[in-house]
Amino acid sequence: MQPLKVAIIWHMHQPDYRDPATGQALLPWVYLHAVKDYGEMLATAREIPGVRLTFNLVPILLDQLAAYGRGELSDRWLDTARRDPKDMDVQERTFLVDSFFSVHGERHIQPYARFRELAALKEAGGRRAAEGFGIQDLRDLQVWFLLSWAGHHARREHRLIERLVAKGRGFTEPDKGALLKLYDRLVAEVLAAYRAAEASGKVELSITPYAHPILPLLCDTAVAARARSGVQLPQIPFVHPEDARTHLRFSARCAEQHLGVGRRGVWPAEGAVSEVAVRLMAEEGALWAASDEEILARSLTDGLQDRRRLYRPYEYAGLPLLFRDRALSDRIGFAYARWPAAEAAADLLDRLQAIARQAPGGMVTLILDGENCWERYEDNGYPFLKALYQGLLDAPELAMVTVSEGLADLPLEPLSRLSPGSWINGDFDIWIGHDEENRAWELLAAARQAALEAGGLDGNPSAALEHLLHAEGSDWFWWFGEHHRTEQADTFDRLFRHHLQAVYQASGQPVPAELLVPIKAPQRRSRVVEPAALISPEIDGRITDYFEWLLAGSVELAGGSAMHDASCEMTGLWFGYDEYYFYLRFDFRRCLVKLAGTSGQLEVRLDAGEEWLATLPIGGQPLILQRPSDGFRADGGLGAVAAIAELAVPLQLLGLQPGAQLELSWRLLDEGRQLASWPVDGAILLNYLGAGLEDLQWPV
Repeated sequence: MQPLKVAIIWHMHQPDYRDPATGQALLPWVYLHAVKDYGEMLATAREIPGVRLTFNLVPILLDQLAAYGRGELSDRWLDTARRDPKDMDVQERTFLVDSFFSVHGERHIQPYARFRELAALKEAGGRRAAEGFGIQDLRDLQVWFLLSWAGHHARREHRLIERLVAKGRGFTEPDKGALLKLYDRLVAEVLAAYRAAEASGKVELSITPYAHPILPLLCDTAVAARARSGVQLPQIPFVHPEDARTHLRFSARCAEQHLGVGRRGVWPAEGAVSEVAVRLMAEEGALWAASDEEILARSLTDGLQDRRRLYRPYEYAGLPLLFRDRALSDRIGFAYARWPAAEAAADLLDRLQAIARQAPGGMVTLILDGENCWERYEDNGYPFLKALYQGLLDAPELAMVTVSEGLADLPLEPLSRLSPGSWINGDFDIWIGHDEENRAWELLAAARQAALEAGGLDGNPSAALEHLLHAEGSDWFWWFGEHHRTEQADTFDRLFRHHLQAVYQASGQPVPAELLVPIKAPQRRSRVVEPAALISPEIDGRITDYFEWLLAGSVELAGGSAMHDASCEMTGLWFGYDEYYFYLRFDFRRCLVKLAGTSGQLEVRLDAGEEWLATLPIGGQPLILQRPSDGFRADGGLGAVAAIAELAVPLQLLGLQPGAQLELSWRLLDEGRQLASWPVDGAILLNYLGAGLEDLQWPV
């Protein structure tokens, strides 16, 4: 049997955090991921003979890595880390305490007594927590924040890190200075390490269009309506395929500067493709391009009813195309972090071997974020990656390949049409359609037109053009709207508007007043709409009657983070009650069987003073109600999964009294392993008004 080729593409991406107004980076993630992930991922690959991988590097990330490596770029966080706390003013101390707990608590705070102690000090101090931190507390916080960004290889190979972790507290300025000096050196070595890895033949390096734009939307924003009907488009159309071409050309130029000369494959930002965008990539010399399986399914007449059709390369407009296996890629990105590393690797290998039996000699492509997920893994993902890589090499029916190696001897199946869309739901809704997103597109179009009329886009490159390209990046639009949340949303908003301001300034024109006003609305948590009346829906997993949930309460869903996980598949959450039960309804974009399989479970946590877990098996078994404190199981609950998921939990069991609040959160599990969870942090509070709810309604 011919082995199944396995091509893994690790996508390394950060937006351009450099503020055109100051030249300083506003956020530290390029530097910190360079310490924790970029070099570390290569070190793990070098450690295991025979590993073959493809890394995708975004050009604006390369530019920032080079600037940090030369010592020409800094950011407020790094400057704060370098500063002696005894010289800090109140504002600087407050920033330090507010910002330097921005790490994964379970993996990087809880295991260390001093970091836990500092976190408790902040929690106890509330909004004025910084006032309770002494000089030594502040310095210890600086060092522990930096230590939390040390990856497996750095901890193993540098005694300094081992010594500081063992010391635990009472760090000195020389301690911190030595750690920062080491980190500066690790960052400066990253680009050379990638060049050397590619020269050795161990890895292939691919790129993304320059500033990580959504190419199809640059070509024509109207494509969003073809990907999903009913989307609200900006009032000013944006139709500039020439800008898409410029991003491709700038990308190739940047890659040559930092990585070396040569044609490269392209992972278009967010896997976003259209027929026009793919033609442009082909014309600009891309070796190959890739997207998501949803795009392939929509492009084929019969979809992917035969999954074997996913495990082969295609061609459109002369360009080889690959389509990633979504489920396997997402398992690495979102599910396996909570599994024991060996079990997670074994599970993925079992699934790949099953594909090998179905499609011998074919090619499976896994594409995902190669940096953000590892903070949630044991030891920064090293045990999982080592077990996975070694397992791939040891399995005779599997063959690790770079993308170009995989394509070398496989025939390309031509596509007569290519459906437009991205890796997220096969559409462009993350970046267009919401009022904030559409407003951003309209401001972008206005700035481009003003610069064009003033001659600011003449010359290649011009300052106005460079700022325009940066403003066309997808990352600003990612945080507009309500799909995703971050404490730094105002920073992304400001960077976008500053680039547009710079377009006007470089074109010799006054900056419109509207660019001085934030686009992003103030961040708020999920809003709860109370039920309008008592409800008694039939628990059958279906909307049996139009009216059964019509008067239910609802929860406005707040989005996630820099990664788009399976919790974002949830499209609605409704709740209500009658005399006997508290009812919950969960709607998902795809049915739960497709998200988690028949062995999956929806686990709902309910707490009104005593915690209960309601576990709803997706395969059709009865609802399980269990009290975690003692394992007691209760009867009387109802649950069903079909088009939707519905639960009914006895009010008596929950101990709910009128006027009480119920804490709610949920997890999606597959064989006990978490695939997704919601809310992003904490729990949502739902009010229970009891039968008195009816008395609050006005008669009509």
